Amino acid sequence: MNSRERVNAVLNHKKPDRAPLDLCNSASFINDTGYFALKEHLKIEGDIDPFRKGFTATYYDERVLEALEIDFRHIWLNPPEGYQPKKFPDGTIQDEWGYIYKFSGNERAIINTPLKGFDESDLDKYPWPDPYAPGRINGLTDRAKFLFDNTSYAVAAHAPHSLGLFDNGWILRGFQDFMMDLVFNKKFIHKLLDKILERIIGLHDVYLDAVGPYIQTIAHCEDYGMQNAPFISPKMYQEFFLPLHKELFSFIKKKAPHVKIMLHSCGAVYPLIPYFVEAGIDILNPIQHTANGMDPGTIKREFGNRLVFHGGIDIQRALCGSLTDIEEEAISRINDLGRDGGYIVAPANVVQNETPPENIVACYKTAREYSFKCYSGK
Repeated sequence: MNSRERVNAVLNHKKPDRAPLDLCNSASFINDTGYFALKEHLKIEGDIDPFRKGFTATYYDERVLEALEIDFRHIWLNPPEGYQPKKFPDGTIQDEWGYIYKFSGNERAIINTPLKGFDESDLDKYPWPDPYAPGRINGLTDRAKFLFDNTSYAVAAHAPHSLGLFDNGWILRGFQDFMMDLVFNKKFIHKLLDKILERIIGLHDVYLDAVGPYIQTIAHCEDYGMQNAPFISPKMYQEFFLPLHKELFSFIKKKAPHVKIMLHSCGAVYPLIPYFVEAGIDILNPIQHTANGMDPGTIKREFGNRLVFHGGIDIQRALCGSLTDIEEEAISRINDLGRDGGYIVAPANVVQNETPPENIVACYKTAREYSFKCYSGK
């Protein structure tokens, strides 16, 4: 099988020749220091320009993907033409949605909550991003068509927004106020989420017009899980977010019926998985098995006939551990998530700076060789 055939087999719940491998999809990049270490380890010479700004993982290097035999190539929506994040003298940065952040280690720390103190009427006056701003799809159709027509890779579309309903909501409003609003200020929350959804649907409208015929998957990212439990109850998800996810995912399916939708949500989201399925997702990422209740074998048994699993490789311990640790991790994920197919190997989140590059190489080599042995019976 070539890469696209392999991925399509898995997306359709059929057994491939081996498990597909992914890296640099939404939420599985490599932080910059780790990227440079891996690039040096692979003896790749020559620098490339960052493909995005305002993040700590800013490089997309197809030479790395080729060296690791990654089965996907990726495309992402552009910022508006001429857009630059606003930079302030104190080192903080304001993005297109209006919130201000600064870099803190490997993460972005949110500094302001621009909707604090707002009521429903204020939401109509807020300077929301324009999904249809010129420049967002410059060059996208040509790149997607080239990948589809001239390579055998699967083509994956990143999330066209950096954050989803829940994440954008609490960042704009402030976490404490947002969570209180879900209980005591429901009228405001419904309008706020509708405003966010309107922009996200608009971004998908533009994006899928440009790349829809050529992609196999598209990502949607928002985090509903802490390490020990979901941020909200299943009942609250059903009340506020399930109807909006159904609307969004239905819109995607109408625009591009063949495209499979991947939901990224970190953390302990096991109680919410049945509702994610009801919302219309096809692929669940990242299966963070170090979080409470996220046993991969259990999740595979209960949802493997309805979901494909993407990710699963622990970045917190195994990928940063010994070679033996990561080889055992890759084999374990193939055994529990990859039985009879249905699994795409990838890190469970952004690969951290301190990750030994030889571990990354060993992870993909082990997954590739072990899954081929399992699936072929050789």
